Amino acid sequence: MIVFKKLWYQLAALSVGSMASAQTPLTLQRVLEQVRANNPVLRVERLNIPIAQANQVTANLRANPYLNNQTLVELSQTPVPGRPADPISVLNRGRRQFWLQATKEFDVFGKRPARSQFAEAGTALAIRNVAETERTLLFDAANRYVDAWYAGTQVSLLLQAKDNADTLTRLNQNRLHNLVISRTDLIRTQLLSDQYLVLLHTAQQDFRNRQNELRFAMGSADSLVISENDSLLNTIPVTLPADRSLDTLLGLAATNRADAQAAHATLELARRNVDLQRALARPRNEAGVIWNPQNTILYGGTYITLELPLYNRNQGGIQKSAVLLGRAVLIDSVVPMRIRLEVENAYQLLASSRQNVDRYTAMRLDADRVLASVRYAYLRGASTLIDWLQAQRFWFDTQKGYYSSAYSYHQAYVRLLYTTRLPAELCQA
Repeated sequence: MIVFKKLWYQLAALSVGSMASAQTPLTLQRVLEQVRANNPVLRVERLNIPIAQANQVTANLRANPYLNNQTLVELSQTPVPGRPADPISVLNRGRRQFWLQATKEFDVFGKRPARSQFAEAGTALAIRNVAETERTLLFDAANRYVDAWYAGTQVSLLLQAKDNADTLTRLNQNRLHNLVISRTDLIRTQLLSDQYLVLLHTAQQDFRNRQNELRFAMGSADSLVISENDSLLNTIPVTLPADRSLDTLLGLAATNRADAQAAHATLELARRNVDLQRALARPRNEAGVIWNPQNTILYGGTYITLELPLYNRNQGGIQKSAVLLGRAVLIDSVVPMRIRLEVENAYQLLASSRQNVDRYTAMRLDADRVLASVRYAYLRGASTLIDWLQAQRFWFDTQKGYYSSAYSYHQAYVRLLYTTRLPAELCQA
């Protein structure tokens, strides 16, 4: 346990540059919180909600009234019987006709309510789409978190393997000095240490790359340290609560998944669009009042305009809305089948991966015992260097297999969370 902590501290030092600059270790829950708050893609996507809300405000507005003015001045200077010959002037009421008309388009066919309901459905769809984008980004960030953890375990494992090889090299140097072994045995141990060193440099670079990818997903420019105590980093893999059966998970997915809710919202939007297009097919109408003084004589009246739908009855809009509705119905029926397939596959993959982890857990204990036994025998001269090298390689391969199976298990666990949209507290086992 002390050796593991020492190696982990060395790994943390690689991630931050020095122990003096170490930061609070990241857990999966904290990573997801940072993604929700700072991810640049999600921040851009969230702007679609106020855009849809602005469209809703526009849809609720009423049509503006129109004010129309016409002024006519008599240009002829021919005397009119019974009226003195006045000069031509706009101010001369006797030679002027004034037309003032105030009109407004009135909604008598439910166009405004149809526009409002369509805009409300658009806002609801925008909210669901943002939630689906967030779900996808959280899944991506969780995977990158697991990738960073796995890359870190490879560095830690190689550090421990190299430390074992270096210890053997120092021992064989003393043995060669005492003429107990040949130089060939010393070279073989040095070659093994050099191999681990090359692998270590590659693993360290991969670890830095995984950290950079996770940093971008989190929208952070700070250095990252993966938590040693997070559930995804424990040697015993996380498990789902006992009440999370497959049927329960399927019910949670059907209720909570954002893509299912987005499909329902798309269907509702398509239905509202059909109502709107049918309302837009109704003729427009405009009505108002007229005030018309003509040559000092006052006239008043009413004004009405009614569109005659002889050619344009919004046939294309109605036809398109029907196609969009059919497509939305089809998508809404396909999504549950896709959800069921994804949840079943993730659930079975999680169970299979857990079995592999359990097998490797037992093999890992055996490999530790074998390596310790062969090392002890080699130090006492009861076994050969070949036995020790074989035991070391078996131990190293078993450790790699264990962490690889644990990595696959954690990936399956994250996928199950993604496919079922389980509560966030399940991320903390």
